[in-house]
Amino acid sequence: MPACATGPQGPQPSAYRLTPDGAKEFALRMDQGSFWPSSISVNQGDRVRFVIQSYYQFAQFSFPQFNLNRKIPHDAPETVEFVATERGWFNFYGYVSSPTAAARLTLAAFGGGLDGSDITIQGRLTVH
Repeated sequence: MPACATGPQGPQPSAYRLTPDGAKEFALRMDQGSFWPSSISVNQGDRVRFVIQSYYQFAQFSFPQFNLNRKIPHDAPETVEFVATERGWFNFYGYVSSPTAAARLTLAAFGGGLDGSDITIQGRLTVH
């Protein structure tokens, strides 16, 4: 079954590339108060690789189901990899903040405070 993704315009075509080592690699962006894509589908047993790029100066990526927790640098992508061992729906999270006033005003619309407090963004992995 092909992977699918949901982004700003609704469902999108497959958002992964199959790497030479057999992993399904997804470019995952943390931007504008959300992940893009925000919803990803894979098959049970797939080796999944997220290459995460963050717009935010301070960002943390967390995927509790797969024991992943990484700081995401602003200036370079961070890679996380796991095997989708169980079927179901699993949420992954981004904890972000930005010290600039303009970014704080933008984040306020997505649940962050104007004082620069952290916000949480969420994405979902569906394993078939």
